[in-house]
Amino acid sequence: MKLVESPSDTLRIEFAKKDLNKIVEPIIKNAEQFSAVPLDMVYLLAEQDYRIDDHFQQPKGVFD
Repeated sequence: MKLVESPSDTLRIEFAKKDLNKIVEPIIKNAEQFSAVPLDMVYLLAEQDYRIDDHFQQPKGVFD
């Protein structure tokens, strides 16, 4: 995880792919202990983790 320099009214954090699951999984497992804001962030991180691995391509000629 790395805090990237941004304009004063924003916060930008970069995560390595290998770190996403380490952050997401424990928070989701204990979701009842967290408020909506951290859960929203964790669900976005989980979605990004999924999208990084998702290499689906539509088969050629599927709509022909």
